[in-house]
Amino acid sequence: MIKMHEKSNKKEIDELVIKSFRSVNKWVSNDVINRCEDGLAEIDPQISVAGIEKIFYYIKKILTNRYVRSNTLFRLLYQGLQSIFSKKIKESLFVICMPPYLFDILGFYKTKGVKIAFIIDAWESSIEYIAENIDLADIILIAYQDSIHFLGKHLSRKKMKKVFLFPNFINPKAYPAKSAKKIYDMIQVGRKNNILHKWAIKYSRKKGYSYLFQKRNQRGMYYLEDRDWEAENYQLSYQGLTKVLSQSKIALVSPPDRADSKRTGRVSPLTHRYLEAAMCQVVTVGFTPTGGEYVHHFPKDFTIVPKDYGKFEEICNRLIDDDNLRTEISHKNRNYVIENHSVEVRYKQLREILMNN
Repeated sequence: MIKMHEKSNKKEIDELVIKSFRSVNKWVSNDVINRCEDGLAEIDPQISVAGIEKIFYYIKKILTNRYVRSNTLFRLLYQGLQSIFSKKIKESLFVICMPPYLFDILGFYKTKGVKIAFIIDAWESSIEYIAENIDLADIILIAYQDSIHFLGKHLSRKKMKKVFLFPNFINPKAYPAKSAKKIYDMIQVGRKNNILHKWAIKYSRKKGYSYLFQKRNQRGMYYLEDRDWEAENYQLSYQGLTKVLSQSKIALVSPPDRADSKRTGRVSPLTHRYLEAAMCQVVTVGFTPTGGEYVHHFPKDFTIVPKDYGKFEEICNRLIDDDNLRTEISHKNRNYVIENHSVEVRYKQLREILMNN
């Protein structure tokens, strides 16, 4: 339980409120975060989930969008409105932020407890912003080791002591407990890696195997290349994603920096896609992140990496044809994620951080 009494100069934490952006942002990409928030609350009765106040969110959205974020006048106005509208609460606060620019929402809250921000997509371009606003939170959890490395170039050693690696995690309860019937051969979820996409198109046409991927100009629908629509068209919802993912044999994965390095900079992250595939008992084939949270915390064979198209074809042939091999790999990967990157594991890590800071 997160109920810690004061020892020496440590802060006392009786209750922790997760301020969730689900109340103001319904985008499907945040659904995995919502499930993680709910998972933490299910573990500990001292943790609750409450929505971000809409007025705070819309003030932030208007005054800190990318066009005015660097304008001193707007920044001062934003800080002034934070002071005017600030809300006093007794509990400690925790926010999970996909874009790093959301964590300054903590400036609207005044509490005697601890303010914690878990920042996920801390791309290289956002590091200076995080450094400039570091004092808004007492503890900063960052999902990517590369981001922490770049942040260390902007902060003193003293301030870096409140920054911790907190890799992406999942709630096992949000995924099928048993392996579903495999009716699709390959899938690539979300943003496509062009190399893997070209290989998969070539392979699926040559072998007559199915390849499922997202077509962005069709409102996020999944479709099968060169085939009629299935009886059910999968909308881009988290429930639809996990269903179709669990029905696939191979998941093509790649870190976002390989597709859009202008967006990520030199950050090569472990994303939820690797964890989701493992939880849906699908074998991951593709490219791996070079960031420390993956390199140092995952077995080398978690993702099968093809060096060229020939190896890609060889790997896919073996996995599609050999049900026993595929099952063995997928079970091993799923168990690894549960044991090392589940919500229960991160809860224990969070407790340790709170107890020692």
